[in-house]
Formats: sequence, C-alpha cells, structure tokens
Amino acid sequence: MRKYIVIFTLGILALGVCSSCRRGRENPEEVRYSMREDVEFTASASGYVTKATDWALENGDEIGIFALDPIDALNVKGTVNGGKVTTATPVKWEFNQKQVSRFAAYLPYVENLDGMSLWFNVKADQSAYAAYEASDLRYAVADARPGNPVELKFQHALSKLVVVMETQDVEVQSVVTGEIVTGLTLNIVDGNIEATDLKGAVTMGAAVEANGGTGHTAILVPQKGVFPLKVTLKGGTVIDATMPTTVTLEPGIAYKATIGLTGTFRLEVTDWADDGQIPYIIKGQ
Repeated sequence: MRKYIVIFTLGILALGVCSSCRRGRENPEEVRYSMREDVEFTASASGYVTKATDWALENGDEIGIFALDPIDALNVKGTVNGGKVTTATPVKWEFNQKQVSRFAAYLPYVENLDGMSLWFNVKADQSAYAAYEASDLRYAVADARPGNPVELKFQHALSKLVVVMETQDVEVQSVVTGEIVTGLTLNIVDGNIEATDLKGAVTMGAAVEANGGTGHTAILVPQKGVFPLKVTLKGGTVIDATMPTTVTLEPGIAYKATIGLTGTFRLEVTDWADDGQIPYIIKGQ
C-alpha cells in the first residue's frame, strides 16, 4: 500500500512539473518576467540639507520615474519614505541584463505626460506654502546596472527669487511680479528646460530670513528679462521696482533682490542652501 502512495505522489509531482513546463513554453515572456529582479530606488536632495527646509525631500513626496534603454518604463509613480522609493508598479531589470541603464525622475509627480516631455507651470499665487512647494520642480538622473540601487539625487530645476527691503523699518504687505514667463517644458531625457509663451504675474509668499529679517519669495521659471516688481507696504504705499538691466535667471540658482524705498533694485546670487540653512522659509511650512 505504501508503494502505491509513493508512486501516486510522484505522478502528481510529475504532472505539476510538466504543467509548469507547458506554461513556460506557451508563455515564455511571463516566465522571463518573473525571473527579472526589481530595481531598487533611493531618493535624496543633492547637496547638504537639514530637516524642515525647502531643500530636503519629505516622506510622502511623489515622483515620476523613467527607466530608459533597455528597460523602457515610463512615468512610473514612486513615493518617497525614509529615503527609499516605493513604486506603484514594479520596475524590473531586463532578463540577464549586463549593460548600464539610465534613469530619470522628477517631482512633483504628474499623472499624464506628453511622451518624454513635461509641461509645467509655476503657481500664479505662491502666498501659501502649498502653492510655493507645488511650483518647486526638481529633476534627477542616474546611471546604474543590475545588482545596484538607483540613487536619485534631485536638484532644483527652476529659479528662486527672494525680495527684501533695503531698510527693515517698513512692513511689506505684498510683492507681485510684473508679467513674466510662468510656463515651461522639461525634457525628461536630458533635463533641458524650455520656456513657453505662457505669461502672467506671480504673487510671492511672505518669508522669514535665517537671521531674523523678513522677505518675500517665489519659485520662477528660468528666463531672461528685467523682472518688474510691485511692492505694497502696509498703509498702501506702492513701490514700483524694475531691474536696471536685463538679467538671466538660471536653473537651480537662488537670487536675492534688495529694493530701496525709491524703487532701486539690486540683484545678487545667493545659496539656495547656505551652510545647511535655507535663508528663507515660507511662513506656515
């Protein structure tokens, strides 16, 4: 009796193996896919950071990931948590892949893209931190091969402008730009940014300076211009300030504009992160 049980069991196993082999012959790609390893992603901000700044990535940040040749996974949604990224759908290395793959990513995540280009607009009213943060487009690119995690180090893709008064004896009620470019396209493959024809005024957000001063700040599209500003003081006095010469706002660079009571305008480059401290943080962050 024991012999029959053994033979019967072996027969079932044989049928299972044959069935598996048959499925493998009928669906070879399914088997190959199941044998491919998942790509692991980490995400961080490029540069020295401290917590609670507009430089560091935060848990819950959503990014879009592109895995290029030979993987070809486009705009996969990923969520950052503790420096690691969880993807909504698996991204896998190719079967027996030996070559290096290029990966590109951006944030904030946009569900529907036009191919390999991202159309993006900064918010017209950045007086609230949520709108300011939503305007902060970031980009990362990395090369990796199977067996290694993909380290996505994000950089600011746009420009940051901070406006302060030459004298701290006045209280600023609002700062609004003149008509400037507010739209752009980001090439996912190479990270190039091209301004669009979309224009409008941008309301800046009230901010506090690391040394205790006050200012207003906004994320702007990199562009060339004179950038007129309308500064309204408490009490209703309006100061119209315009750069005396045309300047170019570069991607990833922060600028500080110092405005005089007569409308004088002085612009200088400043660190987005200065010795680990962000000079200006939007109130209510």
